[in-house]
Amino acid sequence: MVKRKLTENDILSLSNLYNRGLSSHVIAKKFNTYHSNILHHLKKLKIKRRDRSSAAKEGVKAGRIIIKKNKIPENLILNKDLAYILGVLAGDGYMDYSDKRRIYQIGLSATDKDFVNKFKKALFNFFKIKPTNEFRKSRKEKWNAQHITRLCSHEACDYINLIGKFKKENWIVPEIIKNSNNSIKCAFIKGFFDSEGEIDKQIGRVGATSMNLNGLTEIKNLLKNLGIRNTIIKKKDLRENASQKYILRIHDKNSIRLFNELISFTIQRKQRVLKEFLSKYDVKEATMFPRDRDRLTP
Repeated sequence: MVKRKLTENDILSLSNLYNRGLSSHVIAKKFNTYHSNILHHLKKLKIKRRDRSSAAKEGVKAGRIIIKKNKIPENLILNKDLAYILGVLAGDGYMDYSDKRRIYQIGLSATDKDFVNKFKKALFNFFKIKPTNEFRKSRKEKWNAQHITRLCSHEACDYINLIGKFKKENWIVPEIIKNSNNSIKCAFIKGFFDSEGEIDKQIGRVGATSMNLNGLTEIKNLLKNLGIRNTIIKKKDLRENASQKYILRIHDKNSIRLFNELISFTIQRKQRVLKEFLSKYDVKEATMFPRDRDRLTP
């Protein structure tokens, strides 16, 4: 259909239509003209355009925009899926929660697809709401592409906020995790180590880095209660204005073995390295005399 020119009466009616809450797109459709044409005349008439938030509210009021409320199940109970979600939120996960912007998201963006899929599955299993599945290539050549998942639900965000705050600089291990059984604690630690954990390819040492010393100390205590020995050291960073970071390190072979048995990594590239070193430990110990093997036990 050919777009038509606006008549003088059409132009005079623009102010009334727009102030009644009709969007510029709806007005353009009404007059069968280009959207850019409507914007041009609104500007000429010195009519101040609505911001995105106000436009959305008008759209909801007029019934053009329907807000789908993603409701969560009633009587949710702490399980390993929720513990894993909370562990990831203490690391690489995020919550974008804003009444002003009308955004309520629990999400994760990472280079490892297996990690993002694990988080996505945990979100769906617990909240029974389907998260998004996205893939984004970076415009910068040296930057890796990102796998992304987001769960959009006001109720889910409210639920997480009742448990605790998970900003990178001041998160703490929630009380419901501290007071739970070992399998729940291990799921929380797994989420955190999938986010912040690493394994030294030279010596096979497992570690995790964070700028939050208090939170990392609580992770240290959880590991200690599981029989996994570890320490925290300051990370040296010579860059100007760099935030102080801390490294949690799991030292001895028995503790690394226990970490693998109880927690391990979802991310297969990290888990492969861990298994390779555990195999080397086993081969080396098999060739030792019994009295030498006894010395390896703390």
